[in-house]
Amino acid sequence: MIEEGFSHPKVRSPRVQVEEALAAMIRPLPPGTQLPPEPTLAKQLGVSRATLREVMRTFAERGILTRRHGVGTFVASRIPVLESGIEILESIDSLARQMGLETHVAALEVLERKATPKEAEGLESKELIDVLVINRVITVEGKPVADLRDIVPLDYLRKEELEREDFHGSVLDLFLERGNPMLSISRTDIIAVSADAKFARRLHVSRGSALLKLAAKLYSYDEKVVDYSISYFVPGQFRFHVMRRVTHA
Repeated sequence: MIEEGFSHPKVRSPRVQVEEALAAMIRPLPPGTQLPPEPTLAKQLGVSRATLREVMRTFAERGILTRRHGVGTFVASRIPVLESGIEILESIDSLARQMGLETHVAALEVLERKATPKEAEGLESKELIDVLVINRVITVEGKPVADLRDIVPLDYLRKEELEREDFHGSVLDLFLERGNPMLSISRTDIIAVSADAKFARRLHVSRGSALLKLAAKLYSYDEKVVDYSISYFVPGQFRFHVMRRVTHA
């Protein structure tokens, strides 16, 4: 049973626990399997119907579940494509876990050095401060989906924190688990680029293949950039969407 009222900085939130429980339940089910009605399913998982309904809605938006009005909810076809709304900041590991997929960190490289002028600009620093640079490739089901680089001031992250066995490649998840720094927003620029020789080799794609480049600044509540990241995603393995509100005159 999932304790929805319990919280601890090192314990996953109730919603994440529900997502993991539901993902584990549907993982062995073949596509097309109909899930029990919400009241029955909520009782089986030991959660509130409201929390379960929100998680099921999210799973349906991501193509994990299919809902048929008046009929029920079914397990959708499992095509390992990670999808995220750009209005919500989530790590690849979190998205994959919700889909019942497993991520791995490859080609991990961690460097302590001075920021370059371009990196200092990304961190909104007037000085070439000491930073930790984390380069890695993220694979899902053994296939590379993203090449990530995070530049983090040493005030916020130390090299030894990345040597833990439970580090799955996400600086964001590490910050959230730690509860420090307190995070506010992320400003992200999305650009379509062509893979050069370096990224073609690291992501196992042809040179010149289209990639999605995300340059993001992660801000703390005191309006400081605590992480400047540059990420390259393989479009066939990762898809972004945006929800836009309709306004009426």
